[in-house]
Amino acid sequence: DVAYAICDSSWSVSMFDPFLKPFGEHNHQIGDPNREVEDSGYEAIFYDNKTFYVVRESIEDANKTYHALIEELIMNPEVNHDSYDVGKVCKTQFEFDGDSKGFEGAIPIHDVTGELVVLGLCEGNHCSESKNLQRDKGNGRLVAMKQEQLEDGTCQWSTIRVIHIPKSAYFGDYSSIDMDASGRVIISSQEESQVWIGYLDGMEADGLWDVAAMEFLEDYTLYDFPKNDNCETMYCNIEGIHWVDD
Repeated sequence: DVAYAICDSSWSVSMFDPFLKPFGEHNHQIGDPNREVEDSGYEAIFYDNKTFYVVRESIEDANKTYHALIEELIMNPEVNHDSYDVGKVCKTQFEFDGDSKGFEGAIPIHDVTGELVVLGLCEGNHCSESKNLQRDKGNGRLVAMKQEQLEDGTCQWSTIRVIHIPKSAYFGDYSSIDMDASGRVIISSQEESQVWIGYLDGMEADGLWDVAAMEFLEDYTLYDFPKNDNCETMYCNIEGIHWVDD
């Protein structure tokens, strides 16, 4: 097994030994880190049906509006760990205020028809980068999206619905998300140096999700990252989180 990670300033995908062993034999950079002149803006990576997906946080388009871009990356590290091919690149229908507070995390699920649905985690409260709304803590949002082909031949991740994260995740920002097979969700915050753990309801007995019925349960646990001896924050740049086991 290996672990994968992305960086918002590089176009490479990093592959690691799952025990994060320095200089391990499985540690590689996949792809050209300077694939394009601008930074990648990669903020999330997930895997579904033999395809890797990476999310660019929020990119200005030709109409001067801001949307996340989701790229499909075709990688086979066992055969070639030096490069990847870019498949479909589809923007999200969901629009952001600018390029600094878009999607910071994403997880894949499958709806009752078996189709892929992506849950995008907004970085800002109310999915906004307005300073007034950002200060309105406890208003995190997940955006449920499904890929569609448009009449002009392009593709789009169309918004199905927006799911409210409980106010018990009383965060100033939301930096990453993961969910295990039981629906147990973990969300991190850079500003608060905390993680929130709760459960998302709406999964059917066969493991598929009724997206219209998805809601968070009330039960939750909140953890602080360790402080220093002066009770000052040390872990202030938590950008990613992932379940490894129970």
